[in-house]
Parts: sequence; structure tokens; C-alpha cells
Amino acid sequence: IRIKEETRLVSIIDQIDKAVAIIPRGALFKSPFGPTHVNRTFEGLTLSEAKKLSSYFHFREPVDLKNKTLLEKADLDPSLDFMDSLEHDIPKGSWSIQMERGNALVVLRSLLWPGLTFFHAPGTKNCGYIYVGTGEKNMDLPFML
Repeated sequence: IRIKEETRLVSIIDQIDKAVAIIPRGALFKSPFGPTHVNRTFEGLTLSEAKKLSSYFHFREPVDLKNKTLLEKADLDPSLDFMDSLEHDIPKGSWSIQMERGNALVVLRSLLWPGLTFFHAPGTKNCGYIYVGTGEKNMDLPFML
């Protein structure tokens, strides 16, 4: 099978985006009628929230959330918790959280896709991510943890 390099790159970039594109909890909200909007009242996570993986979501259609029971969804806010949280990612421990600049910046790094770095400044709307990697998934990670 012959595949053009451009086609392969599009596929890899799509895989990386679906696996590791993330946003802080509350940056987006879902209206009762379905559409998702940018939350203009979002002022950033608190310092204590910013240190938890449960405060960050995958920026994609939910996969794991659909498989949860009603009992598991009982504590979730449907307008804010409508995406998959990083705390349930497999393998456990596939994310690294570090505080930088005297707790003024939270940096998350994916150990599954080396090269992905996400940042958030607690108490502000400032957040973003960049991927500077080789496009290779770390398939050895489950054995390294």
C-alpha cells in the first residue's frame, strides 16, 4: 500500500489532536439546547483546581463520558462537564503536572505523545498548547509506569 506523506501527516495530526488537545474546566460551556460556547465569564482555574487532572478536559467529542452510568454522572455539571476528563486517561500517569514561576503557571505534558505541552496561568484566561514532537506515540509508556 502506498500512502502519500501528506495523507500520513494529516492522519497523525488528527490522532494527536484527539488524544491530547486539552482545555481547562469552565473555558467552554454547553447550553441546554446543545451548542457549545466560549465561557466569557471564565476567569481561569484557582491554584488548587489547576493542580488537579480533573480540572482539564480533552477538546473533542466525549468518548468515555458516554459510557458512564447515571450514578457516575450524578456529581457532574452537565453545562461544564460535557467532555472527557484527563484524570480517567489510560494508562494512569500519562500526564505530568508541574508548577512553574512560583505557582504562577501550570504546565501539563503528555508522556504518551512526547512533545505536547499545555500551559495555564491560574486566575487568568491564558492557556494554550503546542506539540513539538516526532509524531510517534510512546507505546512503551504502560511498561515504564
